[in-house]
Amino acid sequence: MFPIRRFGTFMSRISLTVLLLSASLFFIFGFKKYLSQTDSQQYVPAGRNLIKKHIHEHHDHDHDQHDVIQQSQSIIRQEVVKLNIDPIESISTLEKRRLLQQNDSSATEATKIGQKTIAVYVHFDLKGAAPKLSYFEQLFPLIRKWGATGVCMEYEDMFPFDGIVSNITHKQAYTKNDIENINKLAKENHLEVMPLLQTYGHLEFLLKLEEFIDVRENPRYPQVITPCTNKTYPILFAMIDQYLSLHPDIRLFHIGHDEVYYFLTHPSCAEFQRVTGIRSQYDLFAYHLSIIAKYIQKKNPNIRLFIWHDVLQNLNMEMIHKYKLIDLINPVLWSYREDMTVEGFASSSQAALFGQYKSLWGASAYKGSTNEIATTSDVRHHYENQVSWIKQLKLYIPTTWANFDGIMITGWSRYDHFLSLCELLPYSIPSLAFSLAAWREPFKSLPKMDIYENKELQKYVQNELQCSSAIHLTAQEHAIKQGPKCKFPGSKIYEALMSLPSLWAKVDEAEFFVDKYVTDLHIKFNYIHVKRGEECLDKLNPVVPLLKQFIDSFRKSMDEVFPPQVAIEWLETYFMKSYRSVIHRYEFIKRAVKEQKAWLPRPIPDNDTLEMNTKNKR
Repeated sequence: MFPIRRFGTFMSRISLTVLLLSASLFFIFGFKKYLSQTDSQQYVPAGRNLIKKHIHEHHDHDHDQHDVIQQSQSIIRQEVVKLNIDPIESISTLEKRRLLQQNDSSATEATKIGQKTIAVYVHFDLKGAAPKLSYFEQLFPLIRKWGATGVCMEYEDMFPFDGIVSNITHKQAYTKNDIENINKLAKENHLEVMPLLQTYGHLEFLLKLEEFIDVRENPRYPQVITPCTNKTYPILFAMIDQYLSLHPDIRLFHIGHDEVYYFLTHPSCAEFQRVTGIRSQYDLFAYHLSIIAKYIQKKNPNIRLFIWHDVLQNLNMEMIHKYKLIDLINPVLWSYREDMTVEGFASSSQAALFGQYKSLWGASAYKGSTNEIATTSDVRHHYENQVSWIKQLKLYIPTTWANFDGIMITGWSRYDHFLSLCELLPYSIPSLAFSLAAWREPFKSLPKMDIYENKELQKYVQNELQCSSAIHLTAQEHAIKQGPKCKFPGSKIYEALMSLPSLWAKVDEAEFFVDKYVTDLHIKFNYIHVKRGEECLDKLNPVVPLLKQFIDSFRKSMDEVFPPQVAIEWLETYFMKSYRSVIHRYEFIKRAVKEQKAWLPRPIPDNDTLEMNTKNKR
């Protein structure tokens, strides 16, 4: 009897449990449906239908990939983290990072400002000068050792785009397999990947093509895409989809939005404004940003989105609330100055506004921020930039920026797509080492952080880079001192460029003598002083082979890191004009001293008009 009664009681409990569970599920799904219906009735930007349409078109494809991605993410978490997944999913992002670091055998001590742990990311600007994968294989372990916790990869035209945007891809772009291998390398070195894709300004690599002229905000300038036509969004959504497809595990995604210079100038903007009621440039900016952010959010609600601050800071609170930007995006405040306190965002009112976002990051620089055509990294300047950030964060994190979560140390390769290469990545590794060291103990907490006085810091970097002597800290030192011999990834490029000032000094010394006796007039009219010409050859003969040797050694060193076109571009930009000038005069003198037997009577030139073209008389 007892067993039967107990069985009946047990069955009753099961029935009650099933009933309660069914009711709970009905309530949850009913409530979600209600929220969905309510949300659909709220005001949203005009791009909402585009988002729905594009996601619907890609739904089947995404659904097929969903299970694979879910399984892959689960395996990755089990293999790399080796922690119970459920507790990790229920705790904060900051706590996740701490638990991950506990399981990272290569992890250095976490970077802290006061009691706040922050991420330290290294940015790689890859547009038109992307290293081979073998270079990242050498570099990623080093930057992890030096304190980096992640990498921001800005591929630009080096990304393997396909479909409707396939034509924007660089001829030496990475393959899809390359991107997967970069992600794998990052994971193996416990570096989180944050891809960066421009989605408003700095879209030169897209808009320069004839097929995309009609989506330029200003038809004359291919920098900014227009939100005023629906043609824009399928293009941007395709680019975003391809980034997400090759970065299935990302938590952080940077979508650019800096230096947007043109607004409401497209021919379609008049009708667009009539329909949407948008009147100001910042209203348009917020509208476009919200469309991009909501699209990504619908694709993957777990991704945290970041944008540059420089245009965002002009929006008032009414605009920010209208488009719910605080819920959609997070600012990255960039300043590359030695004193970043002069920036607008460092003022109390601006700082308080940025303190309201869910997450706030900063961006310093280790290269590419001092001059569009800089070829040498000013290590001292970039180090002082880090120090200024650290000092400001020590003041603001306890009071205003409790949401500050990370610093991105940027390394720009060009100021924009059309401009010249500036400092090469391998050449700037010493600057990167100093910049990362600034965020580490004991250097971060020293009472005197002056780079010249800090001999311990200099010795640390010298040892890490395996250099024979101290690193040059300024461009002036490069010009007057012999550089050290080092053994870091790309150090041969560093040594080659360090040798250039002394090489050009030797050439200038020879040219100073030659200038007296062989001018452009002598070359143009084949008129030379033979004896002085022979003396000029005596000066030039030792240096001309040195110039040719530099070209050969530089190209060989560069080709170990980059495709060959990168070395050629750098040489054409910074070397070949002077080289050709020397060689042109040298070859003329060699020929003229042998061939000159007689001379025409003066005047030379024998005409009364000045030739304005540059064509050589010979």
